[in-house]
Amino acid sequence: MRRMEHIGDALRSFLKGAHLERRIDEYQLVLAWDRLVGAEVAAHSSALRLRRGVLWVSVSGSVWMQHIQFLKPRILQALRREFPQIRVNDLRCLMRGSKEFRGHHDTEH
Repeated sequence: MRRMEHIGDALRSFLKGAHLERRIDEYQLVLAWDRLVGAEVAAHSSALRLRRGVLWVSVSGSVWMQHIQFLKPRILQALRREFPQIRVNDLRCLMRGSKEFRGHHDTEH
């Protein structure tokens, strides 16, 4: 007879087997943006997606793009500390409304 598994353990096993665990971690990283960067930066930016080790972030304007580039080493360090299981090599900004932004706004990995 098979031993009873805790539902959380069974779910983790399923997610790992279906290779979804990494995607859930990546999604949680994107959701953590506001908390990790603080209210002021979050008011002018939002994480869009993580793709091939690059976190894509939308920004409200060029001033905030420059500001986030200035903060980039600190932000990457915070992301790596909070999510050590996820490879985050770079952070790139896109201005809201730009042609490039429209191509990155989807959630496909």
